[in-house]
Formats: sequence, C-alpha cells, structure tokens
Amino acid sequence: MKITDDILKALQGCVDGFGSVAEFSRRTNISIETLSRYMTRKTRVIGRESWEKLYPVLKPYLGDRGNGKNVKKHNSSEVELTSDERILLDAFGELTPAQQESKLLEIVELARVEVKKRNE
Repeated sequence: MKITDDILKALQGCVDGFGSVAEFSRRTNISIETLSRYMTRKTRVIGRESWEKLYPVLKPYLGDRGNGKNVKKHNSSEVELTSDERILLDAFGELTPAQQESKLLEIVELARVEVKKRNE
C-alpha cells in the first residue's frame, strides 16, 4: 500500500490516540523503527503483511476510505468523534443486526443505571 497523505494522517492520528509510537507499535506488532520509517516517508510503501496489521487500527482514521463515518451529524452540526467512539462504531458495524440490537440495548441499560447512580 502506497503511503498517501491520508494514510500518513491516519498513522499520526493513531499514534496520538494511543499516546505514543511505542504503544501503537505494541498494539499493531509492528516495530517502532518500521512505523517511524512510514511516518517520515523513508519507506514509501507498506507491505501487505504490515498493512493487514495496520488497517484495522487505521480504518477509523481514514475517513471516507475507512468507514465513511468519521464525523457524526447531530442537530445539523458536525461533531468530531473521539478515537474510542470511532473504534466502537467500527466494531459495532462488524456485528450482525441481531448482535447490534442486543449490544445497543445493553449499552442503553448500562447508561441508564449509571445516570441513576449519579442522581442518587
């Protein structure tokens, strides 16, 4: 995969999201040195094996190339999603419709309980 500006931005977003290149390296099982070469464009192409490790993590940061849902609409204004929200949306999208419904109900119930605890 050629390292485009979008991929470079996604790499930087992941590093920022994980807090460090070291943590990003640990999560993707790609060496810090290799990631640094990608980010400085000393390497212009990401090999297939590395791309298969990177893509699931980069996908939420790739905008339209990822899932097309890097911005959510609310009351006609754009709101940036946090990296955790992007990861949750991406994971949610991989579930079957029945699983999505079940998990959505679980999350809503969990939030309801938390709100009730705070109000007590």
